Amino acid sequence: MWRKLLWFLVAASLLGAMGCATSKGRMEDEPWYPVTQELREDIARLEGEVERLSDENAEMQKQTANLDDRVSMLGREVRTSMEKPITTPTVPKTTISTQPATGGVQALYDDALNDYYSRYFDMAIEKFSQLLRQHPRSTLADNSQYWLAECYYGLEDFPRAIEEFQKIFSYAETEKDDDAQLKLGFCYANMGDSEQAIAEFRKLLNLYPDSEFAAVARRRIEELSP
Repeated sequence: MWRKLLWFLVAASLLGAMGCATSKGRMEDEPWYPVTQELREDIARLEGEVERLSDENAEMQKQTANLDDRVSMLGREVRTSMEKPITTPTVPKTTISTQPATGGVQALYDDALNDYYSRYFDMAIEKFSQLLRQHPRSTLADNSQYWLAECYYGLEDFPRAIEEFQKIFSYAETEKDDDAQLKLGFCYANMGDSEQAIAEFRKLLNLYPDSEFAAVARRRIEELSP
């Protein structure tokens, strides 16, 4: 690209000089006239390419505006795909004991998660809700609650997503608490409530300073701050 621009400058200078040299004669009669015509065509092409690159750069800036949100979502999906079934029971605050996931519960959870990844959010909501109703003490209950909230987030029903994400904190030993806290910030940001979004991101940094999402939270605070 820099070579082309250099040629552009050289050609422009050469054309100017040639124009001065032939001010008293016919340019068409000069032996270098065909060369100048080619140079003019090259200049026109270069001007078009510069304009095209400028438009492409503007479009790329638009496309990267929400990358943080998409990257954090991808990170959660990768981590979830690597998760193994929990073998030790957790103790939700609202229950006395939990029940290990049976084959049927695991199958229902996996089926619902596959629907989520396929963006069949309504189907996933139905299955996660069924699991939570029928097996509220399952070791998969907190994960089901989290992905239920993610389904509403995917549907852009942010008020309902906030309601569902907040339920994650009732599970005492869940590993989805920092995930849920991050998404609360994203929900409020998407709703245009920058002040509350900043408050949620700061809460993540205070409660989970070692979270893998801490850097994302700091960056979003900086972006949303007036």
